[in-house]
Amino acid sequence: MPTSRASTKKNARPVAATGAVARKHHLISEQLRGRIEKGEYDEQIPGQRVLADEFGVNFLTVRKAINTLVKDGLLTKHPGKGTFVTRLKRERTFNLAAVLGGLSYGFGGQHSKLIQGIQEEAARHKYDLIYRPHLGDPQVEQQAIEDILARRKCDGVLVWPTRRESSRAISLLQRHGIPFVVVMRVDPESRDQVHYVIDDDVEGGYLATKHLLDLGHRKIGFVARAAREGQGEIFEEERWLGFVKAHKEAGLKPGPWLQADWLASGEADHKPVSRRFLARLEGLSGLFCVTDRLALHILGMVRAAGRVVPDELAIVGYDDLDAAALFDLSTIHQPLEEIGAEAVRVLLGEIDGEGRTLARKKLVPRLVVRGSSQRPV
Repeated sequence: MPTSRASTKKNARPVAATGAVARKHHLISEQLRGRIEKGEYDEQIPGQRVLADEFGVNFLTVRKAINTLVKDGLLTKHPGKGTFVTRLKRERTFNLAAVLGGLSYGFGGQHSKLIQGIQEEAARHKYDLIYRPHLGDPQVEQQAIEDILARRKCDGVLVWPTRRESSRAISLLQRHGIPFVVVMRVDPESRDQVHYVIDDDVEGGYLATKHLLDLGHRKIGFVARAAREGQGEIFEEERWLGFVKAHKEAGLKPGPWLQADWLASGEADHKPVSRRFLARLEGLSGLFCVTDRLALHILGMVRAAGRVVPDELAIVGYDDLDAAALFDLSTIHQPLEEIGAEAVRVLLGEIDGEGRTLARKKLVPRLVVRGSSQRPV
C-alpha cells in the first residue's frame, strides 16, 4: 500500500551529518511532523527500517523519533500492521461509505430502512453517504472496499459483510487502518476485534418461540434455509439458540430444525419438493421461520393445501418486511433504522479518536402479532 504522495528520499535531510548524535531523533521527528502536517502521509508512514535507511541512522534512533510523535498524538502504532497517522490529523472528506448486503430479498425488502437510518444520522452530523451494495457477492464487496480505500473517498466505512467463509471485508479494513463499524452480521471470531451494531437474533428467536408457546403450542418447528444446525448462517444459528432457550425455559424439548427444501432444489418444478416439505409438518401446530421470505412462502403453501392458519398451524416470521403486514404475518421487527443511526454514531466516535473501547451493541427486536399466529379477540 502506498504510504506517501511524495518521494521520501528527496525530502530527507542528512541527519547523520549534523554531528549532534543526541539530537538525531529530534531532527527526524521534526521532519516527520512536517510531512504529516503537509499531508504527505495520507494514512500510514513508511516502516522503521525504511526510514532508518533514508535518514542514514540506526533503527533505534528512528524508533525514538516515532515514539516522540506517538506521545504527541500525531501517530498511532498498530502491532503487526505498522504506524498510522492519527485520524484527527488527516484531512476530512466528510463522507461515510456504506458497503451493504442483504438488499435483494424481494417481498418489499425492509433494508431500505437501514439505509434511511444511516443517511439521516449522517446528515445530522453534516456527512454525505457513499452507498455501495454488494448483494451478498464477496467479489463485489471486496472490489467496493478496495476502490474506497484506494481513492480515500471517505473518513470511515459501515460494512455488512458477506458470509464468513468468503468475506475479506474486515481483514481489508483492519489492514488499512481506516475506521469502520460492522452492521447486521458479525462472525463470532471477529466479535472481540471490531465495533459492531447488530440485531439481537437470539432474543428475536426467543420472542417468536415464546409467543407460540404462550399460545399453547407444544409441537413447534424451526424453519431455516440450511439443512441442519451448525450449517446455517450466523443469524440462523443465533435465532435457533433463541428457539432452544424458550423451549428450555418452558421445560420442553426443542422441536425439529426443518430445511426449506425448495430453496436448495435445482428442479424447475418445485411442487414435488413442496409436497415433501408439507408432509414433514404433520404433527406440528406452530412454525418459527428464520425470515419472512420463508414464512410467506410457507403461508401460501399451507393455505393452498387446505390447512387453516392459525387454527391448524400458527406461523411466525422474522424481519417485518412490508409484505408481512399485507399478508397478515406475525413476525419479529428488527430495529433497522436504529441500527443504522447507532452505527453512524459509533463510527463518528471512532473517526474522532473516541473509540478506545470496542462498541459491541445488540439492539433488541420486538414481536409483532398478526393473524398468522393469533386471531383477534
